[in-house]
Amino acid sequence: MRVTAKQIAKQLGISPSTVSRVLNGRGGGFISEVTRQRVLDAAREMGYRPHHAARALVTGRTQTIALWMYSLRTSFHAYIAHLMQQILYQNNYLCLIFPEDYLNASTYPADGQVDGIIAHECVDRVRAFLQIPSSTPLVSVGCYYITECDHVGIDLFAGTVEALYYLLDTGRRRIAYLVNTSSYHAGEPRGDAYRLVMEQAGLPVEVIFTADQSRWRTYDGVKQYLQHHKAPDAIFCHNDHMAMACYKCLRDIGLRVPDDVALVGCDGIEETEFWETPLSTIVQPLEEMCQIAWSFLQKRLQQPDLPIQQAILKPRLVVRASSQP
Repeated sequence: MRVTAKQIAKQLGISPSTVSRVLNGRGGGFISEVTRQRVLDAAREMGYRPHHAARALVTGRTQTIALWMYSLRTSFHAYIAHLMQQILYQNNYLCLIFPEDYLNASTYPADGQVDGIIAHECVDRVRAFLQIPSSTPLVSVGCYYITECDHVGIDLFAGTVEALYYLLDTGRRRIAYLVNTSSYHAGEPRGDAYRLVMEQAGLPVEVIFTADQSRWRTYDGVKQYLQHHKAPDAIFCHNDHMAMACYKCLRDIGLRVPDDVALVGCDGIEETEFWETPLSTIVQPLEEMCQIAWSFLQKRLQQPDLPIQQAILKPRLVVRASSQP
């Protein structure tokens, strides 16, 4: 039997209308956070599942959010999708996930198909969507984001500066940047920060290019570079997945991490803690990013005329064995 709002209300000793408002995402102004959480906890424990079609007829809301993802190929992106699904599920919303390759003008949601969109990066698609007439609210999130709409950005420029000055403080002077060719351009925060810090330190820029960000292409790129160049003192990697491949390549050719080459990644994926030599990395505040994005979207749904909401989050450098002196 389907659990109803009336059954939840009876279990908690409160009115069915209060339960319905909480489950429909309404009544935020006069229902306390304690009551709201009690209702959500009870709904979860009793196995409540919303009847989305019936609810949409009553409320005009689908209780469905579209999550646009730049990629779903890595554990980093999968974790973001997991976090958003978890938040939406706890608030009785469905989550439809769309990889960027699927998105184009013909697949953008029409008004009424979803209640809102949270877009992790996908900046070209977001720009295109903002050019079409639509009342569907969108929150842009990640280290690449659009400021013309609600957004939650992550300042990887600041995180990279912190990581590079840490390496300089430990005595490293030949610091190379490992990056795929298409990601090395003006405006990319990690590359911009790398060039600036090296210039300020009076040190040469040294870039190890790879064909793409896949592990084996990264492995091959590092191997080819080291066949023609002496190993640098340290390598700052564009992301943790590339750092994994770099680490394996260094070890395979007989170099020690961190004794011969210090290694720092970026993103903070869980696997980095479990290596034989745990990886130092710039940890993105993904949980906070997702919570704020959902908060912004809820407010936008309740008050469509709000000014643009914005938050810029700073990542944190976690120093582990791969870069310690």
